[in-house]
Amino acid sequence: MSDQSSNPGPGEETWRGMTPQDRGLTTPMVDDVFEALSDWRRRAVCRYFTTCGGTGADVGTLAAAVAERGRETSLPEADTDVEAVEAELVETHLPELHRLGIVDYDERSEAVRYWGSPTVEKWAEHAAAVSDRTEF
Repeated sequence: MSDQSSNPGPGEETWRGMTPQDRGLTTPMVDDVFEALSDWRRRAVCRYFTTCGGTGADVGTLAAAVAERGRETSLPEADTDVEAVEAELVETHLPELHRLGIVDYDERSEAVRYWGSPTVEKWAEHAAAVSDRTEF
């Protein structure tokens, strides 16, 4: 059996605050990038960090930015309600981005940290450039 203490996982306290490189992670695999960018809300989170120049935000700030991006498109109003977007981010999208190693999401503090990913940034930018919609 392997020693769990030498390889901490996402549920362990030592995992929090570590960069993806500290955790032994590298740039996300292309399949992971496409999975991350397959939903407009996750694309909007990635584009938020790549266009705002920041590396950290709270869930409320992200929800407002994601909802605004959604309103700029032809999405139904119910899909762009800030409270609904925030609930979806917390329940589904931020944990998924965290699992893929694209962001760090701390459920307790509702803090999100983006460490930068050239692969994600390139494909998110490409998706925005070729899409007729602006939900990125």
